[in-house]
Amino acid sequence: MRRYAFIGLLLLVLVATSCVMLRTCWPRLSPAIASIGGKDLYLRLPDAGKTLLQKDKRWAADQLGTSTGTLGSHGCLVSSVAMACSNLGVKLTPKELNERLKKNDGFLPQGWVVWNAIPRVTDQKLAADYHPAASHKVMDAALERGSYPVVKYFLLGGVQHWGVIVGKDGQEYLARDPLRDDKEPVKLSELTAKIYAVRVIRRAK
Repeated sequence: MRRYAFIGLLLLVLVATSCVMLRTCWPRLSPAIASIGGKDLYLRLPDAGKTLLQKDKRWAADQLGTSTGTLGSHGCLVSSVAMACSNLGVKLTPKELNERLKKNDGFLPQGWVVWNAIPRVTDQKLAADYHPAASHKVMDAALERGSYPVVKYFLLGGVQHWGVIVGKDGQEYLARDPLRDDKEPVKLSELTAKIYAVRVIRRAK
């Protein structure tokens, strides 16, 4: 009897370990592109001159949507989108964007942003484009028309992370990372070698 209990416990541990590994590794199996590439462009979009940090004490402890995370622990995407919105004329802090998204069905249960909620939380002034695959062409076209790509990459340890692109110097994208308090945008290649997803925040047509 003890033998069967031990086997059952072992199988449970193996299944749990497999689920954790799958959750961690699966996103990294999606197609990725290099963080350097595309057209040679030399441009800087309007930028507030500072990074909206997800760990800012004014909102770090706020619950992210209806998830178990907080803006401080998991708010990189909301912080990046807030920077893009602010640069496009809709001034929002991560705290304010988080609250507006909560009130407008802008989150999935795990804290993922519902992209078609962006018009609702910006008085129809802005919109978000979801792209099924990362693309230099999409990023370059967005920058050329004054829109802001928001890109997903991975931190050391395999943690998903998001930052906002605010310009380009040749083939080097210039980014603001909500975990880094840089005075100036940094080269995306200093943050990551690969990009796994792209969303674009733009003015509504």
